[in-house]
This record gives sequence, structure tokens and C-alpha cells, in this order.
Amino acid sequence: MQEYFGFREAIMSDDEMSAFYGGERDENIYGCLQNEYLVLKNMEGQVCDQFKWDGSHYIKVPFKQINTRFIGKVKPRNLQQQLALDMLYDQDITVKVLVGKFGTGKDYLMTSAAVDQLEKGKYDKIVWVRNNIEVKNSKPIGHLPGDYKDKLLPFAMPLADHLGGVEGLEYMLGQGKVELVHLGFIRGRDIKNSIIMCSEAENMTKEHIQLLLGRVGEGSSLWMNGDYKQVDGDVFLKNSGLILTVDKLKGHPRFGFVKLLKTERSETAAMADLLD
Repeated sequence: MQEYFGFREAIMSDDEMSAFYGGERDENIYGCLQNEYLVLKNMEGQVCDQFKWDGSHYIKVPFKQINTRFIGKVKPRNLQQQLALDMLYDQDITVKVLVGKFGTGKDYLMTSAAVDQLEKGKYDKIVWVRNNIEVKNSKPIGHLPGDYKDKLLPFAMPLADHLGGVEGLEYMLGQGKVELVHLGFIRGRDIKNSIIMCSEAENMTKEHIQLLLGRVGEGSSLWMNGDYKQVDGDVFLKNSGLILTVDKLKGHPRFGFVKLLKTERSETAAMADLLD
């Protein structure tokens, strides 16, 4: 089965490009699923434009930049990040998924977009959910000291990294703008007007993600990210909730997905690929 990327490419001649802009945007001649992106390239392979199929016609994807009090100015560094930001700001999409290897910007883009929409009053808070799985083959450190929040804090550091550190995260917690939740305690919740954000979703089963979907109340949306390759338990290899979610929900009008392809963290981070 061909992997779904959330976007596909179309190489067009000048005549085909003219026909597309002249009226073919109302016809799904490229067979895109709903909310799937179409990247237009010329015969030399250069990217010319980006569109999204909304179920009835192709909509042009604008170039989006973010400016938040915590994170500052954020702009996409590559084509897939541009598509990802468009998806994250689509209010009609209530289940949003980003996948990609380390350093592609999954948490960075999600946190930036979430904080921006929080500051603009689109949502009341971010509910940060983690299945507290330690990295495969690392030694567990035992029971962490402190109260419920203290125990969850180490697993929320991807969020803290983009809020100015622990101090920024503590501030948002104190303001009631961020809530840290252990996956094991989320059953029965009805979470309204919030972004339910789940990092490292490759470490979740089908049942875990079904549980999360069932918590999405009025005005809320579920944002998940992960890396298919960074799985930290055999159970998640046999029962990958993230892979199943993408496979079963792609094309649903409420579902959006983009696979990020390029490491943008640093040249050193990109060297991890050389060990494969």
C-alpha cells in the first residue's frame, strides 16, 4: 500500500497549468482526497504553487507566518511546513496530525500555531496529553518525586522548549492556559474549547487514540504528532494507533494530515540519518 503523505505533486506543462488556473480547479482531476494538498511543479520540477482539495474545488494555500508573545516570529522553512501551517489553522479540521522524523518541526509548528490561536481567543487552553513511555532500551528512573504536575513535567518538556523553558510553561499552567494530563487519567473527560495536544503519538495504540477522540468536546480539536520510526515498545509496533488513524481517517472532512520530510533543527541533528 502506498504511503499517504497528505499531499501529492503534479508536473504540468504551460498549457496544463493554464487550463488548471482557467477552470479545472473545480474538477478533482488529480484524485486528491478531501483536505489533501496538491503541489504544482513545472516541467523542470520547480514548485510553482500549492492548493488544497476541499471536497469541491482546489483552494490556493497562502503563505502563513506566526507571531506570538512567547515564541516570536515563526515562518515555514520548507514546502511541507507551509502546508502544515495551513492545516493547523483550518478551523473545519478538528483532528490534525503531523508526522516526520526528528527535527522536522512537529512540536515547534504545533506549539506555535496552538499558542497563537490561544492568544487570539480561538481556544481557552492547551490540554497536553502524553503516554508516559520512556525511550526504548533506556533504564527507567523509578517513581518521580513530587505531586501530579511534577511527575508529568519531564514529559511536557517538548512544550516547554517552545514556551521559553520551564518558567514559560509554569506561567501558562498558572494562568490556566495549559493543563498537563496523563493518558491514564483522561477517561470520562469532556474537554471543551481546547486544543488536546499529544506529542510522541507513535507510542499509542488504537484504543488510546479512540479514547482521545472520545474526549473531544464542543469547540475542541485533537492535535497529534509522531514519528513512525521512534516506537518505544513492541505493543505499538503490533498495534500502531497513529498509523491506523491516518489510514482510516484520511479523506474525512474533519481530518488533516501532513508528513514533514526535511530536518530543520540543525546540520548536526540531520547527521542522525547517517547512522541508518
